[in-house]
Amino acid sequence: KQIHTAMVSRANETKGGRMPTPGLINRLSYNGQQIPGEGEEDFAQNKTQNLYSCCVAQQLFNTDILIGATEVSQVVKPYTNYDYSQYKPASDKYWDPNMKSDLTTLSNTSYGTLHLAGTRKAKEWKDTKNSKFVVLANRGVKNGSLAPADYNNSRTLQIHGAAKQWEGNVCFNDNHVIFDNKFSPDGIGSFTASGSTVPVPDNIFADDTVANGADSWLTVISAVSAAGAPTVTWD
Repeated sequence: KQIHTAMVSRANETKGGRMPTPGLINRLSYNGQQIPGEGEEDFAQNKTQNLYSCCVAQQLFNTDILIGATEVSQVVKPYTNYDYSQYKPASDKYWDPNMKSDLTTLSNTSYGTLHLAGTRKAKEWKDTKNSKFVVLANRGVKNGSLAPADYNNSRTLQIHGAAKQWEGNVCFNDNHVIFDNKFSPDGIGSFTASGSTVPVPDNIFADDTVANGADSWLTVISAVSAAGAPTVTWD
C-alpha cells in the first residue's frame, strides 16, 4: 500500500498521470542525443529493478519497504547501499543500476508488479482508481498455475500462513489492499472470450489470453529486449 501510494503521488504530478515508467524516464536518443524527457520510450528499460530503482532515486520511498516482513527466500534481499549519486539526468543516468530483480539469483524486491507492457500498461499503469484491477501483490506461483508441480514447489507458498497454500496481500489500483488466498482475488474483474457469454475471472499471475493483454499480470522481470520481450522469473 505504501509503495502504490507513493507511485500514485508521482503519477498525479506528471503529464498523463502515469506512474513511474523506466522507459519513459531513460528514453531512446532524440536527434542523436540523450535528452531528459525527449525521445521515444525505451522498452528495454522496463524491468523490475529499474522500476524500483528509479522510484528510490527520486526518493518516493526507501529500499527497506521493498522487502516483505515475512520474506522467506534466500535470494530476495534488501538493497542496503543505494547509490543516490548515480542520479544524474544530464549524464543520462536516472537510478542506481546495481539493484537486481532476478528470482533465480538475486532480487532486491519481494513483490509482483504489473507487467509494464501492452494494453495493461497503457490502461492501468496510472491513477485510474480502478477498484477491480490489481497492480501490486505478494509475488505468486509461476503463471498462476495450480498444477501440483508448479504450485506445491513454489517458495511463495511460505510467505504467509500455512506452507501448502498461497496467501498474500493484494493492492488494487484504487489503493485498497486485501489479504486473500486466491489467484483471482475477491473483487477482481473478469473477461469474456469472443463468442462466449461466460466471464473468466482475472488470474493475477497469469497472462490470460482471453483478456488480450488487458488483464492484471504481476511479474518480476529481470530483463527486457529492445523489442519489449521480457524475461520473467519465478520462485
